[in-house]
Amino acid sequence: MEHVIEHAIGIYIGLLLMACLVGVLAKFFAHVPYAVALTLMGLLVAILKIGPDIAETGFSRELIFFVMLPPLLFQGALHMEWNRLAAQAWPIVTFASIGLLISVFVIGGVFYLGAGVDSFLLALLFGAMVTPTDPVSVLAIFKECRGPTDLRYIIEGESLFNDGVGIVVFYIIYKMIAGQAEFQAAAALSEFAWVAVGGVLLGALLGYLTFVLLTKLEDHLLENAICLVLAYGCFWLGELMHLSGVIATVVAGLVVGNYGRRESMSDKTMQTVETFFESIDFLINSLLFILIGLELQQITAEDITANLRPLGVAVVGLLLSRALAVYPLYWILNIAGTRRPPKWAHVLFWGGLRGSIPIALLLGLPRGVPIIDENRPMLLVAGFGVVVFSLVVQGLTMKPLMRRLGLVASA
Repeated sequence: MEHVIEHAIGIYIGLLLMACLVGVLAKFFAHVPYAVALTLMGLLVAILKIGPDIAETGFSRELIFFVMLPPLLFQGALHMEWNRLAAQAWPIVTFASIGLLISVFVIGGVFYLGAGVDSFLLALLFGAMVTPTDPVSVLAIFKECRGPTDLRYIIEGESLFNDGVGIVVFYIIYKMIAGQAEFQAAAALSEFAWVAVGGVLLGALLGYLTFVLLTKLEDHLLENAICLVLAYGCFWLGELMHLSGVIATVVAGLVVGNYGRRESMSDKTMQTVETFFESIDFLINSLLFILIGLELQQITAEDITANLRPLGVAVVGLLLSRALAVYPLYWILNIAGTRRPPKWAHVLFWGGLRGSIPIALLLGLPRGVPIIDENRPMLLVAGFGVVVFSLVVQGLTMKPLMRRLGLVASA
């Protein structure tokens, strides 16, 4: 047992070293966003078969959902300013709810019709996996270009709530595929409302209790540790109570990030907490993209070639779904009185990048469900292909698009 643990620790040290080397190369030589560099690294790991067998890493679905997801979600919510979010509430809520459902069904429908999938539910599961957006690369570009702050908050806020809602939808569809529930629209909506609202209430309660506790303390290390316990505790307790641990973690992060940071944390505590969670976010994102490369090593070249069509269909579904989710809803919101510049819609369309959450859901695909096991190569190839296209093609063309639209601030 001792040697097994030593071996696993050695593997993860090696994977993190690989991630650091990618970061150094991206910083000093390639001059590309780190998320893009990681995506290319995952692709190289898969193609060149670099690194250990994924079975040696101790990788499991539980590792993804209970160890890696909570700090990613908490960190995403921690630095969001509630006042700015509230000012953009209508577009954020609209895109993260109606827009998300449009994306799931459009991607699922296109995948079902064009990729040769036998099960519409499996196609919807794929749609739910690749729908959550990741603003990391776009926000890095916004910072560099000094793009409109309100537009940045729409993109970041949509991603924050999109992730939470998307994972809940993924769970509901998975339960139907696994035979734990029948497909009934009313039942699905009822379950969604229960787990989502319950997750919001749980996260708000635990976040508030943590905030009260933090007001009594003046110890940056202890307060940081409490925030870490909150991130994992919300997720674990939510899942234990059959609520959304994802949404609970996001809401708790919002409460602590706003009220805790403003009213109970010293400057040193804020800096410690933010730096700590940013470091965890960096490490977990790095591991996720390398792990997906290791997982893809299990797929033969024949499987990859055979699934190029589903990959192409998935990219078409991605773009079509994003267009149908953004442009009509943005137009309706402006008609209703939000009055935001029409050209922002183009950035929202092209800036709906996919990243770490789709990768985590792909890696966390359960085993032992026949229809998922039979189609796993197709789901992995098409899912990772969508992320590669999104981060590399869309990510690298975002800055030229913003410059063309006149959204780059002058020096």
